[in-house]
Amino acid sequence: MSKKYNLNDFIPILHEWIESFRINQQPGNFSVVRGKPKPSLYGPCDMVFNLKITDQFERYMENHSYEDKEGWIRRIQSYQRPQSGWFKEGLFNYGFHFKEHSSAFAVAALDLLGAKPLYPFKVAEKLNTQQKVERWLKRKPEWGLLYWSGSHRGGGIGAIFATLGPDYYPHENFFKWYFEWLDKKADPEVGFWRMGWIHRFQKDRLTKHELGGAVHYYWIYEYFDHPFPYPERAIDSTLILQNEKGTWHKDFSYCIDLDAIFFLTRCCKQTQGYRKEDIRQSLLKYLGYVMEKLQDKEFLFETYTSAHKLTGYLCAIAEIYKFMPEVFETDKPWVQTLDRAPWI
Repeated sequence: MSKKYNLNDFIPILHEWIESFRINQQPGNFSVVRGKPKPSLYGPCDMVFNLKITDQFERYMENHSYEDKEGWIRRIQSYQRPQSGWFKEGLFNYGFHFKEHSSAFAVAALDLLGAKPLYPFKVAEKLNTQQKVERWLKRKPEWGLLYWSGSHRGGGIGAIFATLGPDYYPHENFFKWYFEWLDKKADPEVGFWRMGWIHRFQKDRLTKHELGGAVHYYWIYEYFDHPFPYPERAIDSTLILQNEKGTWHKDFSYCIDLDAIFFLTRCCKQTQGYRKEDIRQSLLKYLGYVMEKLQDKEFLFETYTSAHKLTGYLCAIAEIYKFMPEVFETDKPWVQTLDRAPWI
């Protein structure tokens, strides 16, 4: 019998952690870095996800009289540029994230709040033919050394239009063209994409960058229930990359762990159980390392000084909850927001 992990003790810590990013008592006014009282698009968006994943948004609103959902919506919408439709913080986004990432993140957060952007995305005009879509995918996202961060562009574009829905697609066949190109380019040996300049020099390269880059496309695949190119190989590759602690990179959990766990759980589902027991043991190894830290208030406050780091961590737990809920105890089930809007 697997150990059961209680999620309830984390909830009061989460509420206190969120308050540590508050700038003032205006609705949804959070910084993205604690101690830097500078308004940020990522601040309120991250808090939307952190509260929605843990099913705490309504409770948080009830406990803060100055908060209201419409105020959060207006705050996020205020970062959209009317001329282009992009959501941006200024000259540079937090963490130097591409505008496609910040826009997909904002659109997803708004969707979780039951809202839409105020203005259309003008980039749709550049993606309304098959030739334009294929040329954009080939040239705009980085496929080489910066493949992981570069995939924020290619995946972000897909996430924006997927979340907004068919009325907003650049063309009714946009996703048909999108998936056709990606399907042809996937590497059958690893289940990810290896077509950048660096892969010509390191033909066997398999790192967290290939994993972290590929998942931003897999989120779109899963959202549309489009078959993954090589799901068995993606499982093999992800299991190989797990470290001795149980995470996929650092000694604390963040978005790369969500990426890996998403590959394992969703590819397992598509293959009807390929290496299911190995996957289960991999997830238990991860939980055995990270769950104690989740309820360590001192560790959480010292380690997660950026709001964006915790979001991936919580979403990773939510994904495991979805895959094997029997290993958790909680008063309120956690929610996998990627099933509603394929970005985080």
